[in-house]
Amino acid sequence: MIKGNLWNSFKTNKVVRNFVISDLVLFGGWGLISPVMSIFVIENIEGASLITVGALALVYWVVRSAIELPMAIVIEKTETEKDDMYVLISGLLLISVSAFWLSFVETIPQLFLFQAVYALGFALYAAAWSGIFSRHIDKSKAAISWAVDHTLIGIATGVTGILGGYIAQDFGFSPIFFLAGMASFVAAVLIFIVPEMILPGKKSIPTPPTMDHSPKTAVK
Repeated sequence: MIKGNLWNSFKTNKVVRNFVISDLVLFGGWGLISPVMSIFVIENIEGASLITVGALALVYWVVRSAIELPMAIVIEKTETEKDDMYVLISGLLLISVSAFWLSFVETIPQLFLFQAVYALGFALYAAAWSGIFSRHIDKSKAAISWAVDHTLIGIATGVTGILGGYIAQDFGFSPIFFLAGMASFVAAVLIFIVPEMILPGKKSIPTPPTMDHSPKTAVK
């Protein structure tokens, strides 16, 4: 019974399916970075300390909190989902750029600038993703659609977390930054090719209650 419901939730809705797969790719990619980010900061950034690592978390949440709610209010006022999609794609591209950028970060100011860009990207992504995803969920499958998304994110970040540790240990940090950047870019492509999102003039439909969509892999 559960297996059938899971299959039907993907089979009957292209938007939900593509958004879940995009989430899986995005968070899986950043799962490579999160477990080793603190070590990267301490070992590779001159003058960095555990206080620096804590300050990065502060920068992330301040920037994201300052942007996400106002952006969500703005895009909810539009009658079509085109603006939502543009915000979503912009967020994913910023996230992708920030991952590639990590390979070139050498100083604490550069590190904080990276974190601010990363937080801005996730603020845009989360504000648009949750709204679009919620509008397209089948009302009879809302809980299972969110559960499938969260479950796959959890599995992906767990698997890529240990994989990222192995890669960083044997090959250094640059490969995992590159892979995370590519994953974020692929996530943007997966969103862009959803037919329902790129039809001009498509009207937004009423938004049902949403669930939390905070990133499980925020760089802290």
